[in-house]
Amino acid sequence: MDNTEFIKKAKKYIEEIYKPYNNKIYVPMPETRNLFLPVTIGCSYNKCLYCGLNKNIIFKKLTLEEIEENLKKLQFITKNNRRKVEKFNLLGGNPLVLKTDYLVEIARLIRKYFPEVKYISSFSRVDDIIRKSYDELLLLRDNKYNRLSLGIESGSDKILDFQRKGVTSEDNLAAMKKLEKVKIDYSAYIILGFGGVKYSRENALETAKLLNKVHPFELVVVNLVYFPNAPLLDKVKIGEFKRLSPLQSLEEEYLLLSKLEMENVIFNATHKNNIIAIKGKLPEHKNSMLKKIRENIKKYSIKL
Repeated sequence: MDNTEFIKKAKKYIEEIYKPYNNKIYVPMPETRNLFLPVTIGCSYNKCLYCGLNKNIIFKKLTLEEIEENLKKLQFITKNNRRKVEKFNLLGGNPLVLKTDYLVEIARLIRKYFPEVKYISSFSRVDDIIRKSYDELLLLRDNKYNRLSLGIESGSDKILDFQRKGVTSEDNLAAMKKLEKVKIDYSAYIILGFGGVKYSRENALETAKLLNKVHPFELVVVNLVYFPNAPLLDKVKIGEFKRLSPLQSLEEEYLLLSKLEMENVIFNATHKNNIIAIKGKLPEHKNSMLKKIRENIKKYSIKL
């Protein structure tokens, strides 16, 4: 097969593999260079007020046969890669909702076609972690599920309840502690402005209080966005929720970061929706990151 034919076939396979996602693939920021494997479509919970990613999408798990067929195609697509494929990310809102035996079978299939795999990552809801026993989590870890991404969002019960997350701050803590006990690495997503203007200070303080009790390898800090179709928009229309201004978002981020007392954690606030991009290691780069936020707070204050 010449190069032109290979490119044509590879392009066809890529379109087939990711067609169920309608060109909208969401992966954890720390895992953007992994190979993406479709496993679920949609979110099994799908009730969060702020999220419109999976609205009108019926949750579905792919069969093992479908997953294996995609792995065959991915093997073909990557066969000329100079680097070995060692990192996978399972696609879907929360693949860890699947039964442990099913996840183990998926890992077996990945190893069959990509024996060099070092880890398998995915998004996960905290209640999916809580529902699994320690033995199940150990089994998953032993099958390369050792780098997950949790949607923590906030440490405030009041805000979590308003946004209909379906979990409490105590649940967030329990899930993270559970992963730490079985030595599964995880990143934690935090949303600036999750409580709107009214609860901005509470969001920062309660989230910092929660995070100071745990040890993720990375904090992914993003700004709240208004997703089309998100039920939160109804609250906005009636004045029940008001999004932070750029200045208010920076002030909340500053308060959050100033209260963090964490060791050996990456603070990653480089998402394209953030007001400014900052990234550094805690505690080493804390002061320099705070300085950058302060400088931008001054700039935005002048604009007003």
